[in-house]
Amino acid sequence: MSVQTKNIKKNYKSIIGVTLLAFLLWFMVKMSRTYEYSYELPIRFINLDSTRTFKFAHQKTVKVVFVGKGIDLLRLSFMNIYYQVDLSGVPDHFRLDLTQNKESVRYPGDLNISIKSIVSPRILTVETDEKVRRKLPVEVEYQLDTPAGYILAGVTASPDSVVITGPSEMFRKLKKIKTESKIFSDAGVAFTKEFAIQKPERYFAECQPKTVQVFFDIQRLAEKEVLDVPVTVVDHPKHIQVIPLPSRAIIYVKGGEKILADLQASDFKIEIDFNKSWKPGIKKVKANLITKADVLYMESRPPEFELIVQKMRAK
Repeated sequence: MSVQTKNIKKNYKSIIGVTLLAFLLWFMVKMSRTYEYSYELPIRFINLDSTRTFKFAHQKTVKVVFVGKGIDLLRLSFMNIYYQVDLSGVPDHFRLDLTQNKESVRYPGDLNISIKSIVSPRILTVETDEKVRRKLPVEVEYQLDTPAGYILAGVTASPDSVVITGPSEMFRKLKKIKTESKIFSDAGVAFTKEFAIQKPERYFAECQPKTVQVFFDIQRLAEKEVLDVPVTVVDHPKHIQVIPLPSRAIIYVKGGEKILADLQASDFKIEIDFNKSWKPGIKKVKANLITKADVLYMESRPPEFELIVQKMRAK
């Protein structure tokens, strides 16, 4: 070990002390000088009528250049500073020149600083409208692929609707609220995912809750024959009697195995609209198949029916 290395180790405390003192003196000199520094300040709106709300998304920050000693500018960065806009008594649509309202910048008065300029934006445009709160259904945005032999039997959002608060103009066309879009591939089992609600891009709006849980019901693809379903004829003149042949039929259906398991004849209707389907000379007509069950495909067997049309007998 050299003599120089021994001396450094012996006097390391003195060396560190001198270094720190030099840094402190340099820092004090720097902090005593005058500088210009820009800050991005939040815009804070006050005194907006409780029955009103912003119509469109508005500017949220303003860039302000301050002049002052380094120590005061450093202290400023740790303080709650903002640009305040008073909305009491303003019209529904107004423009404010931010550069002409430096007094609206709120910062501690004990700091030896001043505002040199307001850089951007120079003009703030604000529009307000009547505040409306409505409950709207949720529409889930997704793309989903299932492997062979499986189907998506249903998609359920929980909750199925959210409360949206925004300007009255927004609700003229807005009848439902969409979620963010997600893509799922090769989904072979049921699963649940969280989706964020997508607020309308143009308007200023708030929603509650901000997310929903979405259940994707993946089931094995199955098929079933539902027997003995009655055939009914509707919308025919009262003075004639219409008899369908056959009067009962089979419905062949495809769908998720869990859904099909509990289906029975009472879950289906085979309905023939007389006025739309029948004309003199027509021998067979098709029927409408009706069900509330969430099935993939269904058909009647037979696919067509004869109609016996005769006048009602006088009593």
